[in-house]
Amino acid sequence: MICSLLGQKAGAYLANDLLCRELARLGLSVTCFAQFVDFGGAQPPVDVGIVQPWMPNGCRWDWPGRCLAWQARRRIREERPDFVFVCGVVPLARHLLQSDVANQLLVWEFTNANPGNKFVDVEASRLLGRARAMLSPSATIDRNIRETYGYQGWILRLPFWIEEMENLKAESRNQKSHLPSSISDLPSPPADFIYLGRRDEEKGLRELVRATAAVARQFPNVRVLITGQGSEEPFLSLARDSGVSANVRFQFFRSREEAMQALANSRCLVLPSYHEGYPLVLLEAARASVPFIATEVGSTGELYRGTSAALMVPPRNADALAEAMNRILMEAPEQYSARRAAACAAFRRLSSSEVVQSQLRRVILALNSHPERQG
Repeated sequence: MICSLLGQKAGAYLANDLLCRELARLGLSVTCFAQFVDFGGAQPPVDVGIVQPWMPNGCRWDWPGRCLAWQARRRIREERPDFVFVCGVVPLARHLLQSDVANQLLVWEFTNANPGNKFVDVEASRLLGRARAMLSPSATIDRNIRETYGYQGWILRLPFWIEEMENLKAESRNQKSHLPSSISDLPSPPADFIYLGRRDEEKGLRELVRATAAVARQFPNVRVLITGQGSEEPFLSLARDSGVSANVRFQFFRSREEAMQALANSRCLVLPSYHEGYPLVLLEAARASVPFIATEVGSTGELYRGTSAALMVPPRNADALAEAMNRILMEAPEQYSARRAAACAAFRRLSSSEVVQSQLRRVILALNSHPERQG
């Protein structure tokens, strides 16, 4: 497996780590070539070999990435593995797609594959026809892969997932720490709404602050927690100008465990992004039985439309977001309890151990049935 990011942080770090662990759990011998590794104090997978670039410097010319691709290519040629997963349509994928091992690569799409995506290497997207196959997490992204990249090859379904709560607690015990068994175990003050992710304009945080100002007219004590990496200043300044600096709190968590504790202690997750692929944070909310408000972008509508776990709103629309937030705050206890139950059911449907292993086995069986490149 070849990836840019590996570890216990959010997003691509976590998706790559979980794929390594799940493949090893299925009995496969797994080696992961990773450019950046960050487990944040958590335990790396003990049954997965991790290789990093022997040339760690020279990012301007991408020497670490080129070096890692060369290391992976050499190992692929020498050992001829059954499966070579490349995570993301990124520069690492480009280096390998330009090589003589391209027809062995299974490229897993991590974005919504929309035009102009800043997380996609344009040259890599043009070379995807050389790969053995692509892996896509949803039908929505399947269509975008065809339309945006012009890809005509084989697409196999491999959705993202997160570990079940029992596995997460076991991992936490190994780290001599703990996850909350109940809300009362949590030291931090609860939030009505929580955002977990990058502090980025495209994540819809301006709309979230404006929506909070509208909600505060009816619920003056509404509490919104905005967490994650990135500058808080643009959004803090907007909160001051909007008169809700006391309602909006910014925080950075040192570990994923702390973030999950804060999520479990919140009434509702908010994800007002302009675009998403297959966001893991919605699965994290569902696992904690926390309902969520999300914009209907990328795979979110396909996955959650029709379940009361989610309130779907259009992107870039602070009024619709405020209306959904008001609705959550006005619900009777039995209505909110039904939402929590629906969130738990959504997690079981999308990310239980049985579902994950079934999906991976289906991919492996399909590849074993068609060992040659399908492009």
